[in-house]
Amino acid sequence: MKVVLDANVLVSAVIAEGASHSLVSRWLDRGALEVVMCPALLAEVEDVLGRPRIQKRVKPELAGLYLATIQRLAELVPDPKSISSHTRDPNDDYLVALAREHGADYIVTGDKDLLEWPEQRPLVITPAAFAELVGE
Repeated sequence: MKVVLDANVLVSAVIAEGASHSLVSRWLDRGALEVVMCPALLAEVEDVLGRPRIQKRVKPELAGLYLATIQRLAELVPDPKSISSHTRDPNDDYLVALAREHGADYIVTGDKDLLEWPEQRPLVITPAAFAELVGE
């Protein structure tokens, strides 16, 4: 199954137990998913992990190792071509373009703008709902 994991899922996975942590651990430990990622998404994760309030919970060395692991295991593709605004938050449009260009089955996110987006193609799902879908 091919998915795009939003930055909020990837960051949540490293700072707290829960559905995001379980999902990302499953991917990192067992390669159970095909995760598509682009430089813009990787940069967003890196930016958030570099923020002082996050660095209180995740040491920079661990953040660097985590980013390197994600980059090594993900299908790293070029940033998607820009698309006209499709979502309530234009900053999320690149995730939709990434998912569409690379045939992702799902976008996994905690972002309400994407979760409540009426034109979901591909489907947008929370980490908890995705875990239930795949039988975790």
